[in-house]
Amino acid sequence: MVISSLLCALVASPPEACKALRGFYDAIGAKDKSPSFKDTSSTCCAFLDVRCTQPDGSPSPPLGQKEGWKAGATLTKIKFRGGTEFGSSGTLPGALLLPLAGTLESLDLGKEGDRSFSGTLPAELTQLTALQKLSLTTGKFSGTIPHQLGRLPALEKVTLLSKRLSGTVPGELCHRSDGSLRKLYLDDNVKLSGTLPPECFLLPTLEEISAKKTRISGTLPSKITAPLRQLILEEVSLSGSVPEELCKGEKLEELVLRRANRVSGTLPTECLSHDTITKIDLKRTKVGGTIPSLDKA
Repeated sequence: MVISSLLCALVASPPEACKALRGFYDAIGAKDKSPSFKDTSSTCCAFLDVRCTQPDGSPSPPLGQKEGWKAGATLTKIKFRGGTEFGSSGTLPGALLLPLAGTLESLDLGKEGDRSFSGTLPAELTQLTALQKLSLTTGKFSGTIPHQLGRLPALEKVTLLSKRLSGTVPGELCHRSDGSLRKLYLDDNVKLSGTLPPECFLLPTLEEISAKKTRISGTLPSKITAPLRQLILEEVSLSGSVPEELCKGEKLEELVLRRANRVSGTLPTECLSHDTITKIDLKRTKVGGTIPSLDKA
């Protein structure tokens, strides 16, 4: 497939964006279930699993309705949630998304879409400069997490639940002190190993980390300034103790280290005195002392 014409513009006009999106759908053997999909002259903003933003911020037409879209509407979200039929596909053709690089804020392949893809995460994902949310779940993706994802200035939420990703969590994900990363979910990547980057625990925006059922090892850092609300590291290979700094910020709501059976020591008193904490699960660890039975969530 010739894609060179799609690579020349970082911000596509609406017709160019729709042309690129239709090319992406064709490449992955997908069909939107809305009647407008068969009408090539219709705006792609009417697709069921696509969201666009009106230029003046006015309310969008109902899903699947091809009328009512104003000139200049921009394609901002692709979220496969039952409105798309999938054929068989191979690798994710990331290059075909490049014309949407300046406007696409959310790419969520959902459970349906992920089943169609295999291979490594395409490098082109790291060029989607407007991207705020990236969600690839229960798929067959392999290889490592691209460290260039950390360069995306607007990225707030990363969800990579693949079972086949390997290597380590790149520290670059948390390098940008002016970044916006708030949620990092890496569950079920049973080949993902190494330590969690200490940079992530210093990131002023990071609120949630979940990496359960991975091979994450090492210890939790003693210096933690990130405003963590949720830390879920269940069935991992962590060792050491629970650091006092984890609860000093009075933001923490959930701490789950279940089956991290090399974690030891005692639970810091700071973790016992905050009303914000609704869940502590240290079952099958070696943590001793007073461990409250908290599970209000």
